[in-house]
Amino acid sequence: MPPRIVSQSFHLAQSYVQASRSLQGYVLVPRRSLHKARPKPGSSLCVQQAYIRRVHSSSAGQIPGTFDSGLSGGNSAESSEERHSSNIIHDYGQILKDFERISRDVDDNENSWKELKSLNKSWQQSGDGEKNVQKIKIFGYVTSHRPAKNAYFLQLVDDNLTSTVQLVLSKKDSATTIGNGRAEEGEFQQQIAVIKPHTPVVVAGTVVPRNNSKRGTDASDGATRKLDPYVGYVDLLPNLEIQVKQIEPLNTWPDDLLAEADTQFPPEQRNLSFRTKNTLRERIRLRSRLRAKCAQHLNGQDFHEIETPLLFKSTPEGAREYLVPTRYKGLAYALPQSPQQYKQILMGSAVSRYFQFARCFRDEDLRADRQPEFTQLDLEMSFAGSRKVMSTIENLVLDTVWPAAGRAHLLDLPSRQDPQMLRLPVMQYHEAMSKFGSDKPDPRWGAEIRSVDFVPDSTKSMLSSLQDPIVDVFKLSLGGQSPREVGRFISEFMKLPSSAQFSTNPEGMPGISVYNTSAPLSGMASMGHEAAMHFEELLEPEPGDVLIVQTRHRKPLSGGSTVLGQIRQRIHEFAVAQGILEAPKLDSLLWIVDFPLFSPLEDDSPGQGGSAGFCSTHHPFTAPKPGQDLAKLLTNPLDILGDHYDLVVNGVEVGGGSRRIHHARMQELIFSQVLKMHPERIEDFRHLLNVLEAGCPPHAGFALGFDRLVALLTNTSSVRDVIAFPKYQHGRDLFVGSPSQLSQEQLRTYNLSIVDKEVLDVESSPKISNKA
Repeated sequence: MPPRIVSQSFHLAQSYVQASRSLQGYVLVPRRSLHKARPKPGSSLCVQQAYIRRVHSSSAGQIPGTFDSGLSGGNSAESSEERHSSNIIHDYGQILKDFERISRDVDDNENSWKELKSLNKSWQQSGDGEKNVQKIKIFGYVTSHRPAKNAYFLQLVDDNLTSTVQLVLSKKDSATTIGNGRAEEGEFQQQIAVIKPHTPVVVAGTVVPRNNSKRGTDASDGATRKLDPYVGYVDLLPNLEIQVKQIEPLNTWPDDLLAEADTQFPPEQRNLSFRTKNTLRERIRLRSRLRAKCAQHLNGQDFHEIETPLLFKSTPEGAREYLVPTRYKGLAYALPQSPQQYKQILMGSAVSRYFQFARCFRDEDLRADRQPEFTQLDLEMSFAGSRKVMSTIENLVLDTVWPAAGRAHLLDLPSRQDPQMLRLPVMQYHEAMSKFGSDKPDPRWGAEIRSVDFVPDSTKSMLSSLQDPIVDVFKLSLGGQSPREVGRFISEFMKLPSSAQFSTNPEGMPGISVYNTSAPLSGMASMGHEAAMHFEELLEPEPGDVLIVQTRHRKPLSGGSTVLGQIRQRIHEFAVAQGILEAPKLDSLLWIVDFPLFSPLEDDSPGQGGSAGFCSTHHPFTAPKPGQDLAKLLTNPLDILGDHYDLVVNGVEVGGGSRRIHHARMQELIFSQVLKMHPERIEDFRHLLNVLEAGCPPHAGFALGFDRLVALLTNTSSVRDVIAFPKYQHGRDLFVGSPSQLSQEQLRTYNLSIVDKEVLDVESSPKISNKA
């Protein structure tokens, strides 16, 4: 090969190697189309980044890695290709240098904000005394801009978006640098405008007293609560400000993206919700603090934090599971509904006290207080019964959780005559269902339900088609509203979409009366003369009070609520929302005990897969409550009470636990003779039965629904508000776009096939294929 050709090939190869090492995936564009727009060498990073956005915009239709054939006016292949490489490095080399520069010294940020807050506090205390100026280098986010005649004011917010300080950029200071260049007087505002709100920056300057510092501060640290228009409420350091000598952006913010504190972002932009909503940030931070406090408390009580596997096996515990296929044909894991079996195995392994913040998974329909994956604070204790576990939970909740959440002053606890007694009131399941129509009652506003037997048959027949129904009634006082106003309120309540179920209830529609002494039979004419008289004697209503009557089947109470209990809850919530009643101010915590050990199967419950026609109310490992005739397990199992206990706060179940069956033969009897499970399903629990058989001690435990608890403590009805990246309808994570479609390669890898194809309709629940 001629020497000139060898030289050309060598230089050409070297040019491509150098370009590929420098770019690592940048889109290559014709130099001639950018020649006039290219910034001068040494221009600020802001100008360079604006230029690159134009580069990408102008090259949108070009194939990466290709060049315009007219880049060079010469005919030499060597000079053309070398110029191509040189132009690429010239265009992008400054970007790489700037990235390297702004990536250095970020670790210097560790104490700068702490020092600034300390200085603000000391200057607050010193008043007009000596205040020595200090140099500082600090990192944060720029938010609001405010131009003035001789200066430009910016707000700098710290990395946690909790504190803010004012920046002052003097237009007359020729030494001030913005980005990587000097601030030119004529272009000052244009250069500053490149730093959009939410842009991360590094600032160097001098801390000086603020001339108009506010003396009336909101906190002992000298800070003032302030609404920042972009990130929400923050703590302003009012006694000082920073005179800026240099400010440099560490990234850019899109020109067409507006993110203000009152902007409502969809789930697909969850990151922007964090930027703009201080309530979301505060809830997530409180969650973190509570978790740390709970772990500290339990560690101090000789509990051991032990992680259990997430890849488990499918066992019929009562809820639908998520399956994880493997590369081995026909084999799959199941994600745990709870660590229930593993923690019982730990008790049989002589781990006396266990806890963990466990991730749990249940394939259930979503609600405001339910997610397909959730966190529970799980614990178990050996040689312990229900009372010992309940006392342990009380101490955790009352001594650690409520104080850490700043709600200790809201506790209204009964006095204890005996130190051995539980600290919280205890209510039996039957009492809760009878008086409040719910197994998670909120007794704070009264309105107890009563069963009556004086309603005439003619009235019963108007309310229901049931033969000999039970009739329940409660009275709700609406704060002295007139009967006419209450009548309008009731009409609006019954027109709500959520109230349609009450009018179509197969057990009968509710009979609603507004007590009005000027109306026939005081507004209760539909009840009949005798019943109206009895209602007045029983309930002692005042004008404007609401009386609601509901019929139900004459059979033992079961499930989580009655129709009248739901009406009681919903109508009170509506009255609070309408401003007719005030929301209760104190917190109500109580235990619910003596649940039925077994309950009739519901249509949407998989149960334990047995043929008995009922399932375990909680799970099949719950022990019967002591002191009962256990022979009824084989004759009338629905009459047996379980040794189970729920913790209810303000009408919300935040956790539950039970004493466990620690005897293998008793557990097998429940499986086979009571629930009538198939032998192959019983074998799914063989690992647990073997542990129980090997000298497992008596044990009991509890699980605290951590998401639900934090939501309650932060006064939100939706657990999505306390989860960083929650799921939405049909279990979708709209931020990342999961679940995603399986590819053919993935189907082959995991030995899967789509037998029948279902189209996912976002307006309805996804169908489940029995074939798949």
